[in-house]
Amino acid sequence: MFFCLSFCLSFLYCLFSVMCVNVMPGLYFYLFFVENYMTPKYYCKYLLLNHQDAFQAGSIYPDAFYPSICKSGIFHDVSEDTHWTPFLNASIHYIRRNYPHPWEVATEKLVAFLFGIASHMVADVSWHSLGIDQGFLKFGLLVFVCFFILPSSGGDVLSQFELDFSYLALSWYVPVKDLAAIYKEFYGREIITESTIIDCTYLLFLELVLLKFHEYFLGGVDDMAFWTNNIFELTSYMLENGTRYSIFHLINVVISTVDDLLLRDSIMLQSFSLCFNLSCVFLLFLFQKSFRLLNRAFRTNVWRATHQKSSNHIYKPAASYFLTSPYARLGWAMISADLNQDGYEDLVVGAPGYSTLGHFQIGRVYVVYGNHSGLPPEDMDLDEKADQILQGHQPSGRFGSALAVLDFNEDGVSDLAIGAPSVGSQFLTYKGAVYVYFGTEGRGLASQPNVTITCQYSYCNLGWSLLAADVDGDGNADLVVGSPYAPGGGQQRGFVVAFYSYFNRTHDANWMVKGEENYAWFGFSLDSCQLENITLLLVGSPTWKSCASCSPFSSDVKQSVGKVYGYNPPSTKLWLTVTGDKAMGRMGLSLASGVMSVAGTTRTVLVVGAPTADSLSRISFISSVLLQAGLTLVYDLTDSTKPSLLSTFSGDRRFSHFGGDIHLSDLDNDGLDEMIVTSPLRTNAITTILFGGAAGRVYIYNGKQASSGNVTQHCKSLVSPCPEDWAQYVLISPEELSRFGSSVITVKSERKVRKTTGFDCFGSSFYLTCIC
Repeated sequence: MFFCLSFCLSFLYCLFSVMCVNVMPGLYFYLFFVENYMTPKYYCKYLLLNHQDAFQAGSIYPDAFYPSICKSGIFHDVSEDTHWTPFLNASIHYIRRNYPHPWEVATEKLVAFLFGIASHMVADVSWHSLGIDQGFLKFGLLVFVCFFILPSSGGDVLSQFELDFSYLALSWYVPVKDLAAIYKEFYGREIITESTIIDCTYLLFLELVLLKFHEYFLGGVDDMAFWTNNIFELTSYMLENGTRYSIFHLINVVISTVDDLLLRDSIMLQSFSLCFNLSCVFLLFLFQKSFRLLNRAFRTNVWRATHQKSSNHIYKPAASYFLTSPYARLGWAMISADLNQDGYEDLVVGAPGYSTLGHFQIGRVYVVYGNHSGLPPEDMDLDEKADQILQGHQPSGRFGSALAVLDFNEDGVSDLAIGAPSVGSQFLTYKGAVYVYFGTEGRGLASQPNVTITCQYSYCNLGWSLLAADVDGDGNADLVVGSPYAPGGGQQRGFVVAFYSYFNRTHDANWMVKGEENYAWFGFSLDSCQLENITLLLVGSPTWKSCASCSPFSSDVKQSVGKVYGYNPPSTKLWLTVTGDKAMGRMGLSLASGVMSVAGTTRTVLVVGAPTADSLSRISFISSVLLQAGLTLVYDLTDSTKPSLLSTFSGDRRFSHFGGDIHLSDLDNDGLDEMIVTSPLRTNAITTILFGGAAGRVYIYNGKQASSGNVTQHCKSLVSPCPEDWAQYVLISPEELSRFGSSVITVKSERKVRKTTGFDCFGSSFYLTCIC
């Protein structure tokens, strides 16, 4: 006995999105890992691929009997019990006893359903922070008041906007009769009927997630996918060998101990749910491969109807660099430097999500050598054609999340530092690590790290951000490491440390500063600026809130306004601060500094992104608020201790995250830096947000013609803001729904100026664009 649930995707709520987003990367790599093995695992691959209706239903089923869903909560305990390993154990016993091989279709669906339940276990531990100090929702509750309450009234807006749900089955299969029998055996009596299972499953309410949805270190989508893969391995092992051979420590590591959790009455799941003169610059942008939610022909018609070409728009890239492995996040971190000592800049690209057979999210870093013409203007698979590949070794360590180039051992050859902030995730410590690979003249980088830097604190996430800057004042760059999630004397205050460059160093960090309030993420972004006689080290703290000592419910508190700190090392004394004023704007999420001519005066500037700030839109006499359109703020550093605001640029689409990444670089060789601002979630037309989005655009503003004031409110038409009116070039995403411009870098050569665009933070590709 079974029944099917049919749904219109427009009305799916978010727990389903969350659970499926968690499940699909885990499922892909579980299947990838067993693909070449004719074992029961391979059979499980067949089951999960061929019975998606049951697998997806199982991934949300454990919440079916909570009070907000089912019969005023009289079966609350049934939902609680369904979440945990004793129920999984009982289900495996039931299947092995009643359904010997070969299995019929109904049994295959039951097994697929059980795998879905197993994946839900991961989400409810790491997502809901059960038995874990800093899981995703616990962090959200502590940082954003009513974080648990707001998701309950929403749907899966974020997931539907960013992700691909084309894999969803239009009907779900629930093995009602078998479930009733399992419950009867589990409890020793009939405690729930088949009709109750049908009624409550049909009414299943689903949840919503908002902030740091994918990359949050504990309970974000990437982390849950890692643990889902682990649980799939365990479940298939038990199906083959029985529960008496089970390696339950895999689960117990996640949830401390199963018995402890089961005995905690207070722990309860809630239902809240880029060729001028003789120089050439390559600009590299990361953009995420987004996904298809609606009919392609319909979306194409919308694109053609709303998109008009402009003379400053660049549409076609010179090349695409890619990987064939999905979820690799190629281009998450990028940097340029001359690594092979030929006098030309090379490209280094991180892919922290890269996985291989049996090794999930270990990460890779690719090096592509440049020449007098720049980077190779050809489409190429970096796994086949990169000049050098470095690979991480720690499970879910996300090697390649951050990059920095400096001469760390001061031998005259550039070295490469690579961040792996999730090292230790299998033990739920997330201490992180930074690996330094020494360069050798004529031979490139070492194949294995010469120096490994680790952190002693749990949740340190060492290596989230890296920078090469002169901290000790000897004229040579030192290694600066940001750890925004580190305790820092509290909870996620964050810290920044520096390791001085010198030969044969073995000591701990030489310099350290910490964040000033809990959950401020101090060190999330880093930059340095050379002023007269000083090096200014800039640190972003995007979730800093005003009035830290006030009650969270006080009207005086503005959450996540963000703050930027400036230091004049080696002193640790604060030199300057710039504070945001827009609640949830997260000023300091991106940083850049350089030299521009603003209003006809050449100035050293600090450019700060507040990509989730709201902006004001006007159409003729009608005004409205563009939620999370994003802002980019330009500050004058002439008086280095008191930065003054010069210019403001705003995004022109809701949720476009204008200022998501910022880069300053002299593209036309005039001695002034062009300002490059990305808007990775910008849609192509105002209405396309209804159909998905996240195509992304990149704006390049001439460093010689910058204006002061609220620049983008002064427009050629009656519609404002207008970031394109003021841009010298606008790079248009080559692919719809791609989050084009999630990161950006420039690579210089002798001949032309090129722009390169990286895409696919969830997949694996980026673009090289040439503008002449």
